[in-house]
Amino acid sequence: MENDSIPLDSIALVNILARVLRVHPNELTARPYRGETPIEDRGHSAIPEIRRHLERYDLDPEWDGEVRSLPELSAATEHAGMLRRQARYAELAEELPGLLSELQAATYLCAEPDRSAAFRLLSLIYQAADTVAYNLGYADLSVIATDRVRWAVKCSGDPHHEAVFAYLRIRNLWSSTSWNDALAVLDRACAGVEDEYTVGRPEALALWGGLQLRAAITAARKNDADEAWSRHALAAEAVARLGQRQHANYYDLCTIQPNIDIHGVAIAVELGDGPEAVRRGETVRLPKNLQASRVGHHHLDYARGLLWCGKREAALNELERAEKVAPLLIRNHPMARQAVRTLLDLERYGYRERIRRLGARMHVL
Repeated sequence: MENDSIPLDSIALVNILARVLRVHPNELTARPYRGETPIEDRGHSAIPEIRRHLERYDLDPEWDGEVRSLPELSAATEHAGMLRRQARYAELAEELPGLLSELQAATYLCAEPDRSAAFRLLSLIYQAADTVAYNLGYADLSVIATDRVRWAVKCSGDPHHEAVFAYLRIRNLWSSTSWNDALAVLDRACAGVEDEYTVGRPEALALWGGLQLRAAITAARKNDADEAWSRHALAAEAVARLGQRQHANYYDLCTIQPNIDIHGVAIAVELGDGPEAVRRGETVRLPKNLQASRVGHHHLDYARGLLWCGKREAALNELERAEKVAPLLIRNHPMARQAVRTLLDLERYGYRERIRRLGARMHVL
């Protein structure tokens, strides 16, 4: 691997190596990838101010102006959610400090029931901060943001705060290859909503499905194919029970059929099964309104499967589609960078082989 003979083209492999070497996976992948110009560095440059607001979550607010009404704050939060779903992380990162400050002030100034509603909006903005931190490569800040989501959702009175926290927490357990711990956390969260799931409460169905998808990816990274596909089937069952209600997108978990199909490709990739990833990828149909982050991840996973099957041109096409729909997501994803590096290496090797044959014909070797 140090000689580039074997590519680091698997998140699980990166995590396992990092644990053996006693470093964080970011040290192996050189994340975060800062831009060389102010324009390229957008998003990253907002991280220090986001960090400051996450760290002062329980202190007196520092908002000097008039706090907007809850409907206005709800609209601003929905706009931030749209930026998050569309993977527009630079714009989102620049909006977050102001929203964090104003919503923190709202939780101080509002009386019940508006105070609980303000905490719910704050939890969504903390979740947006977690998305920015995680996808731009700031793992420590993602841990902090996830904990803030848990705190704010609990303050909002939402009975599912532990399940929401579990869903977000898992990514941080992945980085330390704590597969069994991750599955235990997910199973505990599922047990917490099981009664509501059994009777068909839509929020519980969506949470159950989202948690099972996270469990499927966890099992795949653990290289347990049976467990991974079993969890995938459980998630599909939850979506089937949601029916038309899946379009409500409870907790912004994207517990919908297209995401089930997308995860089928992702699971195959995590298991290192290129042919299965390609087979599944060929049948995936993405709706036009599907959030960009999901679309970008799918094109990346499909590209990786194609690359492993030697379909370079098709892989390049998928990588270009991924970057077009979610540029910051793809440019900051270590597996996307490795896929591009592999394609470049393969092209160089091909060139060397062609020039060697030409040199042999011309007797210059």
